[in-house]
Amino acid sequence: MRILHTSDWHIGCKSDDLSRIDEQYGLCKQIIKIANDYKVDMVVIAGDIYSMFIPSAEAEKLVFDTLIALSDNGNRAVVAVAGNHDDPKRLTNANVFSKNFNIYLAGDLQKIDICKLPDKNITAVKSGAGYIEFKSKTGERACVGLLPYPSYYRFNEIKKAGENFDSKIKQWLEPCTSHFSKDSVNLLVSHLLTYPVNCTPDDFESYESVSGIIPFVDRKNLIAAGADYTALGHLHQDITIDKKHHIYYSSAPINMFFNDDVQYNNIVKIVDLKAGVGVTNIENVPLETKKLETQTVSSYEEARNFLKVNPNILIKLNFNNMDFVDPNKIKELRQQFPNLITVAVVPKSINKSYSKITKKDLSTKEIFVKFVENKTGKKPERELTELFLELMGEITYETN
Repeated sequence: MRILHTSDWHIGCKSDDLSRIDEQYGLCKQIIKIANDYKVDMVVIAGDIYSMFIPSAEAEKLVFDTLIALSDNGNRAVVAVAGNHDDPKRLTNANVFSKNFNIYLAGDLQKIDICKLPDKNITAVKSGAGYIEFKSKTGERACVGLLPYPSYYRFNEIKKAGENFDSKIKQWLEPCTSHFSKDSVNLLVSHLLTYPVNCTPDDFESYESVSGIIPFVDRKNLIAAGADYTALGHLHQDITIDKKHHIYYSSAPINMFFNDDVQYNNIVKIVDLKAGVGVTNIENVPLETKKLETQTVSSYEEARNFLKVNPNILIKLNFNNMDFVDPNKIKELRQQFPNLITVAVVPKSINKSYSKITKKDLSTKEIFVKFVENKTGKKPERELTELFLELMGEITYETN
């Protein structure tokens, strides 16, 4: 059985003030073409389909059109879980009609009603809390465990005093993996934060940008789940968590932020699996997408020269150490170079030792700590910080 693993589409997102929806139309077409060219049996989307809880009508239409095209008139199964940017209820409401296209969307651990399509290449044959079983025309079976972004709030539970998050993850994973079998291909799809073998959260810098109110999941829990392949989303990068046990993140289709230190490769993963054997091959298939770059310049001429030689990169310009930049010159740059997205000016008069920090640059945890320090003159106790983050996560649906 062959699957396509993708995640973190963030349909409707913006890079600074630039809407990326036009580019996302093209990226969705690329993913559809790859699914067709590689003749995949199933597409799994590991969360963050949308960029915001209430997506625009255009974003929803693009997602629905793409899911239906990926399903190939029901011949291909499409399975997706909600990420922290998706409204789980809004996402799963679509199952009312999507199941007729062999498309299944999981926002929580509740059973998803299936629609048997016996004349198709693959069809759902059984479902329960946290899983769906599929069977192909050739008799191959696949059991897909579905763990949407794990949250007490989303799963309608209350955290007990002294309860450990990892122990709760084990409990939530049980129904997802309860029907794994040696006679089937066993997949686990989730949207969460974990880290690779031989690496701790403190050592892995990529986690700093997404840490805050989102707790880490010990990868041992994912290994213990016993999936042949674990398809993860959340980190926007193609990352191998555990090669031996085939636990992988798929990258986001696009680079979204100008403040990324590293512009990662944008891919989808094609995975071949066989019941009783597991993964037999994994291939990363690249997507053609625009890169984002922040460039510091000290003159109009330098800015123009840089833009001229980089027409296919989305650019944020920082005019540094200049007291004045002619607005007409900036207007000319914008008119001549549509890939110039953002312009910022740092005058000479600003003390060089001063570093401007905004809320956008800080995690929720850092904002809270700085607030308490400003009010009390000292950092908050660790227990108070953890309580604040926990409450923020439950109240805001953990969308940060």
